[in-house]
Amino acid sequence: MSAIYSAFPTPPWLTTLILFAIAVLLLYMARTSAHGAINSIFRMLHNGLRIGARSVALAEKRLSVRNRDVLLALGRDHAERELNREFFRINRFVERDLGGYPQVQRAIQAQVAQISEDYKASAEVPPPSPDWVQAVESVAKLQVKEKSNSNLTSRILEDIYNAAEDQHRETLKEYREAMTERNNRLRQMAPFWRKLSNTVDQVGKHLQELVTRSNNIDRQMEHFEEINRGTDKAARRLKASNSIQFCVALLFVLFAAGGAFFNFHLIALPMSEMVGAASRVGGVKVADVAALVIIFLEITMGMFLLECLGWTRLFPIIGAMDDKSRVRIAIACGTFLLVLAGVEAGLAFMRDQIAADYSALRASLAGAGSAPEEEAVNAWIPRVTGMFLGFTVPLALTLVAIPLEYLINTGRNIFGMLLEYLLRLLAILLRLAGNVSRHLGHLTLYLYDMLIVLPLWLEGLWLASRRASSGAGGAEFGGPDGNADGGSSFYRGNEVSKNA
Repeated sequence: MSAIYSAFPTPPWLTTLILFAIAVLLLYMARTSAHGAINSIFRMLHNGLRIGARSVALAEKRLSVRNRDVLLALGRDHAERELNREFFRINRFVERDLGGYPQVQRAIQAQVAQISEDYKASAEVPPPSPDWVQAVESVAKLQVKEKSNSNLTSRILEDIYNAAEDQHRETLKEYREAMTERNNRLRQMAPFWRKLSNTVDQVGKHLQELVTRSNNIDRQMEHFEEINRGTDKAARRLKASNSIQFCVALLFVLFAAGGAFFNFHLIALPMSEMVGAASRVGGVKVADVAALVIIFLEITMGMFLLECLGWTRLFPIIGAMDDKSRVRIAIACGTFLLVLAGVEAGLAFMRDQIAADYSALRASLAGAGSAPEEEAVNAWIPRVTGMFLGFTVPLALTLVAIPLEYLINTGRNIFGMLLEYLLRLLAILLRLAGNVSRHLGHLTLYLYDMLIVLPLWLEGLWLASRRASSGAGGAEFGGPDGNADGGSSFYRGNEVSKNA
């Protein structure tokens, strides 16, 4: 630019004006090609962004379908496990509680038979008195009423009457004893009635529990059928359930990570004394690597132990083994885990001993005396606590396999949903960028025409005069100000330029 300005002897403002006029003239002359280039560039950008948005939207739809299939498959597997557990429980309930129903039935029949026998025995009526007793009683009463003068006959009849009275009293006594025996039998029937009532109530409770379990199985079967049909209700329920399970599992895994961090610092110091504190591998202490290896081995043994016990299903090959092989592996993993826990307990004791030695060394260097006997006795408290923690923390870390399994199973759906939302947002942004590019193309054309507004205005005046002279109406090309409508779209400006 300095060379151009030095080539012209005119003042700089005049040179600038001349250069601007030349540039405007060149832009006007290249207006058609410039419009075409601008249209092509922004149309290509607009179409590319729209194609990208459409592709991302299709990918989002396919991912949504895939996430739904995975979600339903996971829910179906979980529902099958729940149904299998419920069927196992109801089978065990039937075998344990209702399997002895024939014995209960025989006991009930025996009790009913005993009650029936006691009832029949209590219902027996004592035998009536002989007929001659009534006849003698009638004769005796008759003779007494007639007041016979014969003393001998009178005494005989009185004796007969007294004998009849004595026999009558004996009969009443026997009858009362029989009634007492019947009452005793009825009183003895009460425990059998209560036992029979308790047995029937117990059978009723078992049947009610069986009905409750059957209703629970019916609800789970309905949920399982909804999952098989792939309804939106089942998908929403599974999505909410997976989100909650993912958060809970992530929380427990974080707790386990905190426990592993504590366990690492519990055994890092004694490991440095065993393998050397100055040894390093890639800038990392060998003692730290050894402590991490021990912790990872404990977690691995715990995962294999829970897998063999059937609590988790991270490794299908272990679940496909026979029972003997899984029991052997479980025993081996449990033994190795106990050994590692004992090693950590020893390392924890060693850590406390090392810390005590360091404290004694610092005290001796500072010139302090030896610790009192009470402090020496109290020093066993942190040692025992450290040993206890060194033994129990590894065993507790083995249970991390359960939340880890839930985290892996639900994390696939959670990350799939997040990726689906990201693809949806990306598609919206691409559509928005495509629309922006289209309007930016219009804006670029308007700005281009604003730079050459003077030639366009002169062109409009010339076209208006020609069409006025030839009898053609020029109102469609512009208003009284002469500003033609040629630069307001992608194509009209090109047609006006061609007509010009």
